[in-house]
Amino acid sequence: MINIPAFGIADYRNLWAGAAFNQQGTSGEQVVLGLLVFQFTQSTAWVGVMLAVYFLPFFVFGVVSGAVADRLDRRSLLRRVEALIAINMIIFAFVLAMDLAALWVIIVFTLITGSLRALHQPARLSYAYDIVGGDKVVSGLGLLNLGSRTGQLLGALAAGAVMDRYGGSAAFLVLASGHGLAFIFFLRLRTAGKAAAAERVPMRQNIREYVLELRANRLLLMLVAVTASVEIFGFSFATALPELATTRLNLGAEGLGLMHAARAVGGMIAGLGLTFMGALQRRGLAYIGVIFALGASLMLLSADSSLMATLAAVAIVAGVTAASDILTQSMMQLAVPNALRGRAMGVWVLAIGFAPLGHLEMGGLVELLGLGPALFANGAALVIVGVIVAIAVPRLRQL
Repeated sequence: MINIPAFGIADYRNLWAGAAFNQQGTSGEQVVLGLLVFQFTQSTAWVGVMLAVYFLPFFVFGVVSGAVADRLDRRSLLRRVEALIAINMIIFAFVLAMDLAALWVIIVFTLITGSLRALHQPARLSYAYDIVGGDKVVSGLGLLNLGSRTGQLLGALAAGAVMDRYGGSAAFLVLASGHGLAFIFFLRLRTAGKAAAAERVPMRQNIREYVLELRANRLLLMLVAVTASVEIFGFSFATALPELATTRLNLGAEGLGLMHAARAVGGMIAGLGLTFMGALQRRGLAYIGVIFALGASLMLLSADSSLMATLAAVAIVAGVTAASDILTQSMMQLAVPNALRGRAMGVWVLAIGFAPLGHLEMGGLVELLGLGPALFANGAALVIVGVIVAIAVPRLRQL
């Protein structure tokens, strides 16, 4: 019988379930928002703008969100943010139902929801470490990723199907109900976790320690730079999905939902694999391999293929990006003192906050070169990044 130690901890089970329901909203709202923007503009460049706005708060609030996660009780923070996300979705569902949505309204909603999710990420990831401890952080984050991707799978399928049949307003109400369930699971969190910091410093000192750590910790800065590069050239493939679904494959909202569901399946497989690896050695070497694999998989996705082949390629890309997330989250938390782990996840949020550059770049490339060449170009860029990192950053190979 397979033994998963983390699942023996009640708080971890509740965090896992809450993360799954939280992420169904993340995936589902990207399906709905991406298609709404594409329907309004018929432009992948504008989809890139929307996703850039979505991830902009990750860059702007990266420092603050990590500091907040270290200053406040992480359980309380998760509950508050979850409630605000659900309320925001209900308000936007009403706006859509009243036919008040315009492009600028969608962009404003995107900015608000991106800001809330930027606060949620460091708290969720650092609390997972609190529960399982440093020796099991890779498997703990891998299992948490599996739960998140399960939620993304259900959210993408539900959002696409409901939007096709009943419209965007109904889809957002369904997603908001999922966030309500996440809130209930987060209410059930009881302990701070065995690895939680013993004391919490005032916010001003919190941020000062954060800045000093960034200045002194070369390993952390290196991980930020590499993660940002992978975010720009790799994760930006999501910008191309609405055009891929509607133009190349002649599918609507349900087709785009299938694309995001394939992303979730790929992430689930990656999370499952890393869960059972236990205490993974040579994380840095594995991460370099992930960069090369991501470049190759984007080249595969660039080919004009059938629906099933395209979904398989999307799943491969998503699996590799999920592995990238898990490895960078674990390496960053292990690279800092225990009291700074929330801020380390703030640094990770800061790194993925470079995503707006990638989404704008991908949208512009698609407009300039076309869908296939744009994906191939980013895949080639990642292979080059992998070569540079392997040669120029020997310390990463030794992690």
